[in-house]
Amino acid sequence: MSRYTQPRRVSWLRFGFLADGVFKLLVTSTYAVLLQTLTGALDVDPWLLVAAAVFVGAGGVAEIAFALRSGSGSHTRYLVAYDSGWVAVTVVAALLAFNGVPGAGTLWLAYQLLASLLVAVVFALGARSSAGLWRR
Repeated sequence: MSRYTQPRRVSWLRFGFLADGVFKLLVTSTYAVLLQTLTGALDVDPWLLVAAAVFVGAGGVAEIAFALRSGSGSHTRYLVAYDSGWVAVTVVAALLAFNGVPGAGTLWLAYQLLASLLVAVVFALGARSSAGLWRR
């Protein structure tokens, strides 16, 4: 190792991005394995659960790539926004479901689909720019 090369340190933030990405891949796998059970319980069409699983998985892969390439704190706010929105939508969807309002499962999965798509794009772009692919 030359004197100008410093070893990479693994930060807690980087580990957090990596762990969150792995968790999203586990959620994706769970959606796939429990497809019939979840579509019945949530009263949603299977295509919506599959689409949500695809985008949650894409977000997880993008987070893992970002963690491995950069892991900088610049993207923490996106995860805070995603998780805060997820908690809020989960509470609203649960209240709707407990009161017998149809569409609660659709609301919950639609949030995951759209928010995960946004997270996937933001983290993929962050991973690409960290890798120097956009630098001239």
